[in-house]
Amino acid sequence: MLLLWTLHPRTRQRLEAFGLWERVAGHPNVCLLNPVGYHAMLRLNMGARILLTDSGGLQEECCLFGTPCVTLRENTERPMTLAEHGGLSRLAGNDPVKVREVYAERLTARREPFRPPLWDGHTAERIVGTMVNAE
Repeated sequence: MLLLWTLHPRTRQRLEAFGLWERVAGHPNVCLLNPVGYHAMLRLNMGARILLTDSGGLQEECCLFGTPCVTLRENTERPMTLAEHGGLSRLAGNDPVKVREVYAERLTARREPFRPPLWDGHTAERIVGTMVNAE
């Protein structure tokens, strides 16, 4: 399987600092990409079989597109994106064993778009209503 990796400049610096750049850049199944814009990232997400990220925004977009997601964090401020709440993401942290375990589990997940109940485009109206009706 081909891994497309949109690489933040700091990530490249860390790979170089740890002596891993040549190993990653030379791997036949890894395609390193410069950072991409929002629309290009949406397109990559839509076409991905699985997505690994530490980005809360990408967790949300995976839900909407139905892309199985491995969240490389111990926690998230977007719990509605997690599989236990109907989403398509699972927390994996940064332990390589746990990341592999969650990756294998998510790789077999069914691709099914999911929109949490309050993601209906009416958030601003609810906020204004709450503010107007506040005592």
